[in-house]
Amino acid sequence: MASCFKPAEHAESEFNLPGSVETLLDQDPSLKSDLDTILESLNQGHDKRVWVGVRLRPQAGADRVTAQKRRVMLKDASSRETSFFFNRAFDGSTSQAEIWGSIQAPLMRCMLRREHACLLAYGQTGSGKTHTMFGIPDSEEERGVAFRAIENLGRLLRSQAPDDVDSAPLLEFSFLEVYNEKVHDLLNGQQPCSLAGEREELEPGDQYHAPKFSAEERVVVKGLTRRSCDLSCLEQQVGQWLSEGAASRMVGRTVFNPRSSRSHAVATLHIGWRDQNPPKEARLYLVDLAGSERAGQYAIGANQLKEGVNINQSLSTLGRVVGALARGQGEHVPYRDSALTWLLSDAITGQNARAFMIAAVQPAHPAETLSTLRYAQAYSSLQSDLSTKIPKLKLQARALHRHMESTKNAFENLCFEINVNGRTSSHWNRQSVRQRMVKVRRGAEYFFKNHPYLRWTDTHDTKATLHMVGVVTAVLEVPPTRDPEDPADGRRLTHREVAEGEWWSASVQVQYAGRHGYHATLLWFPSDSLEDVLAPSRLRELLMAFEKAETAYLQKQEQLREAQHAFAAQQAEW
Repeated sequence: MASCFKPAEHAESEFNLPGSVETLLDQDPSLKSDLDTILESLNQGHDKRVWVGVRLRPQAGADRVTAQKRRVMLKDASSRETSFFFNRAFDGSTSQAEIWGSIQAPLMRCMLRREHACLLAYGQTGSGKTHTMFGIPDSEEERGVAFRAIENLGRLLRSQAPDDVDSAPLLEFSFLEVYNEKVHDLLNGQQPCSLAGEREELEPGDQYHAPKFSAEERVVVKGLTRRSCDLSCLEQQVGQWLSEGAASRMVGRTVFNPRSSRSHAVATLHIGWRDQNPPKEARLYLVDLAGSERAGQYAIGANQLKEGVNINQSLSTLGRVVGALARGQGEHVPYRDSALTWLLSDAITGQNARAFMIAAVQPAHPAETLSTLRYAQAYSSLQSDLSTKIPKLKLQARALHRHMESTKNAFENLCFEINVNGRTSSHWNRQSVRQRMVKVRRGAEYFFKNHPYLRWTDTHDTKATLHMVGVVTAVLEVPPTRDPEDPADGRRLTHREVAEGEWWSASVQVQYAGRHGYHATLLWFPSDSLEDVLAPSRLRELLMAFEKAETAYLQKQEQLREAQHAFAAQQAEW
């Protein structure tokens, strides 16, 4: 098949110069090995899971909003300054190439690691976010970051492509919009699509058992067109489809913009890595969000008011998702409250991906600018992995707590049933099941005869006759002598001397629970005069299950507390 890839104009000068880097590496294998090691370390380096940049639109009012390196300063009506800090801040003179240059390296590293990546543009209508994302495709200077990302990714994939064609990555492209909370296919005449959650089947079911599915849910768009891409001409194909889909988007005239995007556009490049078993898919999301605005204040007509309400619903839901994760309290994350947040739940917050947000602001409108900056600042707080780890830990802790309570109730109910209906004097509870329980065996009085330390009493005879069960509290070779003022408990007032070669079993102290207002009774026995009383096997099994569940729950609670403390420390540092 003839290749349809056309290298960029500067490619020849970049790679065919005499004495180029490639020639040097071929001449010096050790240098090439060192370079590979350095590149591998850079590839494995840790990138922020969320990157946020702010871009100012060049127009009147720029004196009220200024950007410098990582800082954006906003002046209010009384000239008081408020500062916001991000990964990068771009003023109105920044070019498209400079915007792309700031995110190129971490985005390409993300794709090399075969992770999901999400690049999204956010801002007020008319602030220039669509220009930042798509720009003018045919202009080298004004091309948006979406086209530049596809171009660089195509070169990267071709450089990494294996010689075996069957192992080459499988590329597919889709383009959709979310308009009034409905999903439409931009590559198939805006045909409606539906969202559905799917889980990977881990074990098939049978007539006796239900199938087992993974805990992670993936959102699938039913009825969405996915066009196959040729790696050799990826840029041309995807560029054409981006232009085709962008031309089909819903636009309308607003107070701020004569052609404002009225829908959220999501272009996705699906990369199927077939050299892994099982095959793994990485996705690059290119998201152009509809303009944020005050619908009731700026809507021109009834239809635009409805559009504004639905746009703000998606954006406010995204804000609540970000807020829930940023607070790190393990609260419910409302992904499903909006089609947009459910569709991008695995990427838009960086939970299973690296997310890159470019927030565009229009300095001529201070109120909207302040809202956008606050929104972007909240999003930037998701740089910590803990913001998404904490809700998972909270969910796991709740599940473990429910399991612990279930086993605890089962154990206590069985204890109550045995204690009420049982024919023994045993009183079973958590403590007694774990302790050593004994009763006086038949003919126990024999073991007290001529005992040097212990003697049989009427109280011993009563416990033996009633088959009372007690708890072992002490085991001693030689018990202490009894004071004359102490009640008779089986110990002698004075010990008899033990002849040489004479042996006696250990002395055991047993506690009998008091009943009907009486105190507990302590008695001493030779160990040979006692026999162990075991709790019913089902009771022991339930106690083991309860204690295992309790340990797991306490460990998870400790993990949750440590994560929350670490997250609070990170927030304070930032």
